[in-house]
Amino acid sequence: MTRSASQVKSKSKKAGSKHIRLAFKSLRWRLTLSYTMVTIAALIVVEVVLIGLLLSYFTQHLDIIPENLINSLRKEWTPKVNQFFSKDPPDEEGLRTYLEDVQESVAINRPLLVLGNIKVDIKAQEFLNFYYLLDDRTLVDAVPHDIVSEEELGMQIPYDFLPGLEEPLTAALNGIEDENLLYSKSETGNQIVGAIPVFRYKLMVEVQMEEDGSKNVMDVKRDLVGVIIFTTKRFPWDFLPWEEVLAYIGRSLLVFTLFAGILGSFFGMMTAGNLTKRLTKVSNAAHDWSRGNFSVIVHDPSDDEIGKLTSDLNRMAEQLENLLDRRQELSVLQERNRLARDLHDSVKQQAFAASAQLGAARAHFENNPDESLSHLQEAEKLVGKVRQELTDLIQELRPIEMKGKGLITAVGNYASDWSEHNSIKIETHVRGERSMPLQVEKSIFRIVQEALANIAWHSRADKASIFFDFRNDFLLIIVTDDGIGFVTDQNQKSGVGLKSMRERAELIGGELIINSQINIGTKVILKYPYQEMEL
Repeated sequence: MTRSASQVKSKSKKAGSKHIRLAFKSLRWRLTLSYTMVTIAALIVVEVVLIGLLLSYFTQHLDIIPENLINSLRKEWTPKVNQFFSKDPPDEEGLRTYLEDVQESVAINRPLLVLGNIKVDIKAQEFLNFYYLLDDRTLVDAVPHDIVSEEELGMQIPYDFLPGLEEPLTAALNGIEDENLLYSKSETGNQIVGAIPVFRYKLMVEVQMEEDGSKNVMDVKRDLVGVIIFTTKRFPWDFLPWEEVLAYIGRSLLVFTLFAGILGSFFGMMTAGNLTKRLTKVSNAAHDWSRGNFSVIVHDPSDDEIGKLTSDLNRMAEQLENLLDRRQELSVLQERNRLARDLHDSVKQQAFAASAQLGAARAHFENNPDESLSHLQEAEKLVGKVRQELTDLIQELRPIEMKGKGLITAVGNYASDWSEHNSIKIETHVRGERSMPLQVEKSIFRIVQEALANIAWHSRADKASIFFDFRNDFLLIIVTDDGIGFVTDQNQKSGVGLKSMRERAELIGGELIINSQINIGTKVILKYPYQEMEL
């Protein structure tokens, strides 16, 4: 009992997983997934653009444009080194000691706000090189120290010591304070080179004599005592707090992706649901049409491509139904002609012969009773044959009730009755079995019925057989007898029954082959390939 329960549970799991796989292979889920992926991709692109704009905002608001940088350094750094340059002689050692202590200072006091709460403080030595000169261009110190050699300290540097330095250095040594004249851009690496003059200020008091008395005039005198040269190394991308920036971007991407997934799935389900619902109607109608039910109509009032497709399919189904009705009328007419011919060739002739025997019996009834009895017996045999052939015709014309039975059961029942009425042994063999559309099964039944009727009327056979072989791609049916046979070319041209069998086979897309040999027997072969919807 436990093993049986586990097997049932395993089968249910397999069935569930198979159902899930089939569901995700459906058009609706594929469309939903495509909408979701497109929405996610679109929102990610939008986010990347926004991040790019934020980084652009960050770079544009950094105070490293030349004018801002000169003003910032002039306000924050020049006063700090002025005290060392202003001494007489300049305190070079004190300046070097001071610069050792302030290397970790920042170039900009206010922090930048980047991507929300992320703050960035840019240190001067991270992206600037500094050179400190006296007013006679003597190099006192450099920060960082490794940008000059020990031999260069204490020496006068030339105006072209650095690329692009000549004009800014000349302006600074001339005491010019216009920011636009104190820097230049080097083509090599697009670096900024600037020079900031350092002044010593003295308060001067001058006594001027006026007519009504003396007057003190105060004036500030400035003397150039040094120059600070700076160069930018590179834009400080690597000084951004990338761990915080990447974490922030990752969180935002996760939120964007989740939002895009929900939005895309909802949008995709709505759009794909409506589309697949309309296509399902077309599929169901096509399934009914494949089984011969052309009364089904697809209702789709839309004017788009699917609406036009359903309109064309409805029109096609109507035309097929009319065509089948015409073919059915033609088949009925041909069937009537065949029955009229069969009745004329068999029943009418035998009835005429029976009537002749009855007339002869009446003529000899008084004078020769024995002869009259002989004619009566012959008439009785002829009437029996008439009755048998009428029974076969009635059996053939009787409506086929196959629904619920299936082709094999219906053929088996009919073959059993046929064998009993015609005193011909028959065997039925079946290899494999599968269901087919009802109209196809009815047509195959009629073909087998006509083949057995030909055996009963013309073959004089003792045995017959029916073989059904359901293969992977087609159904093979073989009806054989051991009768007298016939010449196939002549009978195929004149036989109405054989023509009717061929027409029925063509209507279902099958092929009928008839092989017959004199005094050996006849073989009727029907090959019916399964339609795509039956595979």
